[in-house]
Amino acid sequence: MSIWLWIALPLLFVIGLFVSALKDSKRVEQQVMKNRDKMKLRNWDEEDARKKDDDWGVPPGSYHPDDKDSDKK
Repeated sequence: MSIWLWIALPLLFVIGLFVSALKDSKRVEQQVMKNRDKMKLRNWDEEDARKKDDDWGVPPGSYHPDDKDSDKK
């Protein structure tokens, strides 16, 4: 009898965690659908295009940290 308790109780706990996570995800999904018009949604294609324009002031291919002693030779 006690062996079944050692097996069943942790198993029930893990199953309970999964069930509560599913319920929470469904609740969040319903809230998102309800409040979608209030959200500021981004166009990710435009965001990616902006990120490609950022070069952080370093021209591509001009900085090589491994070759820092090549000027001294």
